[in-house]
Amino acid sequence: MSALTPVKAGIWRWDGVDADHGFPIVGYVVNLTGHLLLMDPPGTSGSEDEILAIGRPEAIALTSEWHVRGAPRWSKSFGIPIAAHASATRELQELGGSLDIELKEGDEFYGWRALHLHAATERYQFHELVYWDEKSGTLILGDFLAEKEDGTLAFGPELFGGIPVDRLRPLADRLASLRPRLVLSAHIGPREDTTYVLGGFLE
Repeated sequence: MSALTPVKAGIWRWDGVDADHGFPIVGYVVNLTGHLLLMDPPGTSGSEDEILAIGRPEAIALTSEWHVRGAPRWSKSFGIPIAAHASATRELQELGGSLDIELKEGDEFYGWRALHLHAATERYQFHELVYWDEKSGTLILGDFLAEKEDGTLAFGPELFGGIPVDRLRPLADRLASLRPRLVLSAHIGPREDTTYVLGGFLE
């Protein structure tokens, strides 16, 4: 069974499992802007042939240091650069990769706009790049959205790092103000109920 399944024109869901803990993860192959990109690609599933059946990728984009996953593997396989926030540098190096393109707030990347989300406590720093394609109304997220064990939604930084919801709600409001029509999450998969997943679940 293929690890890559079509979501809609120009979007493929890439299912895998976390290499260290074995829980399900989701990455994406996207070609909405005329460029085929690998977004948070798993390292435990998929093959070169499966990807090439879609097209030849031009680059890899990561949402955070926690989503390096298979990026070094696929970067070497296809000879393509890895783009991420500077906070992912160390994790990339530890897994045999490198930060080839550093992205910051507002940077354009193959037609996508990178938006930087940041929140922190004394013990935990949350950095995430989300990727926005205004034309298609598509927003790609990493850890910002997650599910609890009972299947209900939560903000990942609260669930994983204890950051209070009141510090995260403004970030969700900022994303909701973009009025996306599709959210591609690395934890909960593709969602079209965008108002709900970008904070509506708190009501």
